[in-house]
Amino acid sequence: MTIREMVAEIELVDNHAHPVMELPREKITEEFPTFFTEGDLPAEDARHTVHYRRALRLLDDRLDGETEAELLASRADVDLEDYSQDLIGETGTGVILADDGFPETTPEEFEAYTDARVEPLLRLEPVVEELVPDHEDLDSLVDAFEERVETALDGGYVGLKSIAAYRSGLDVAPPDEAAATARSAYDDVRAAFDGRLADASVIEHCLHRATDVAADYDVPVQLHTGFGDRDAHPRYVDPTYLADYLDAHLDTAVVLLHAGYPYVRAAGYVTSTFPNAYLDLSLANPFVQHGVEPMFRQAMEAVPVTKLLYGSDAFTIPELYVLAAERAREDLASVLEELVDDGYYTTDYAKDVARMILRENAMELYDLAE
Repeated sequence: MTIREMVAEIELVDNHAHPVMELPREKITEEFPTFFTEGDLPAEDARHTVHYRRALRLLDDRLDGETEAELLASRADVDLEDYSQDLIGETGTGVILADDGFPETTPEEFEAYTDARVEPLLRLEPVVEELVPDHEDLDSLVDAFEERVETALDGGYVGLKSIAAYRSGLDVAPPDEAAATARSAYDDVRAAFDGRLADASVIEHCLHRATDVAADYDVPVQLHTGFGDRDAHPRYVDPTYLADYLDAHLDTAVVLLHAGYPYVRAAGYVTSTFPNAYLDLSLANPFVQHGVEPMFRQAMEAVPVTKLLYGSDAFTIPELYVLAAERAREDLASVLEELVDDGYYTTDYAKDVARMILRENAMELYDLAE
């Protein structure tokens, strides 16, 4: 069996993704292109990304219609439950780790839309936001927050997820400094609270405490890095900012999400330097499409392949699961074939690498064996 044939048969573990969601018909016909860019772009621009053009080909292969408008009309009429089961089924994904913070579909509800095994990840910041109105002092808030995190992990959540990058950036203060600043700022934060927490000190203090809980439970913490929504500052999502945080939590496995794109080599440097750092390859795969192969190549320049994890970061629409699996299998196979041809890997070792990245590393890191 060739490398490419073997890669095509591996049952994927998607270490970072989101549930799909039922959408109004007009959302599909008018806004579908916007699901193929992370920017806050109008549909007219989004439909001219390579990612969206590939998505149209996907629709053309599966739905009735010749023009873009006809294909979108057909897409708006699908039964999402059946359609999603079919699409995710064709990806060969066995396990999906689903972030419970977005979209509105819960990981439990998501199970109706896929035959894959769904395991939940707890998004931290919404938990803090839910608790702030009911807690007048920081200590009470943090105690309640830690209890909620522990309850989730006791209830079967396999990891934690932070979007600190979206709120205050990745330049996380050391634990003692974050705690002291949060204590002095909390009254003002609570007085001005509008439902969305953006104060760096409170976010960082809670992140440190949650990371300690994760160490106690031996589960990973995922952190958004690299590109994302418009509220993620392009500079402060650079994963090198996480060096002090990683050093403060060497007993906790920390997964840098999205390959840090466009800071892929920086993310690789961090992952290859800190023993507790792992690198997820989602979102950049499949969003950059013809850039996925170079992304894999850059990630593998310095990072031990035991620390690389397949992910899709698919959200809301099941097409993203298909596009991610397609690109990961095709482009990882190309990189592995190149490494064999250039004399770095044997064919057998290349096959081992594929199994590690696409499945085995996540199975071990998140303790997914049944």
